Amino acid sequence: MFLNKPVLWVLLALLPWITGAQTKAPAKRSAAAAKQSAMVVELGSEKWGDVPAAALVGTPSVDMGGTLRLAVLQGDPMTAGRSFTLRLSCTDGLKIAPHWHPTTENVTVVKGEAAVGMGSKWEDAALKEVPTGGFFSAGPKMRHFAQCKGDTILQVHGIAPFVVNFVSPDESQAEKK
Repeated sequence: MFLNKPVLWVLLALLPWITGAQTKAPAKRSAAAAKQSAMVVELGSEKWGDVPAAALVGTPSVDMGGTLRLAVLQGDPMTAGRSFTLRLSCTDGLKIAPHWHPTTENVTVVKGEAAVGMGSKWEDAALKEVPTGGFFSAGPKMRHFAQCKGDTILQVHGIAPFVVNFVSPDESQAEKK
């Protein structure tokens, strides 16, 4: 079917108006939405610092034997109810003594290897290897411990607060009985 020239000219003249009417202008983003924009943090670009004293409660039951550093990638790990993502960098052999967290801890091994064990006292035999790319999770108040194998980076995410409550020697001794 062929259209006559006047009808074709009218359609061509109206085409920009018709397509423009169907396209909405982008909505203005609120300040909150702007803060939630996508972000990329490349491995090696983190800003490392010491683990805040407020995040460590109690006394470790085993000697750490290495260095532990922290980099916050996203969110606020100390404000309850807020989501967060952080990375922990540890040297070869570092031990994270038996401890628990008030919320679920989700951990991905980004670099190196780790080993994790469940319980209130350190037991080498209880450690389970977690290779690069591996994941482990510990629910709220679940007693667990870990060791870094090689220079390791662990990525931790969850809902704050991120607090490490070291298991007391009394609790560790009670489990032996």
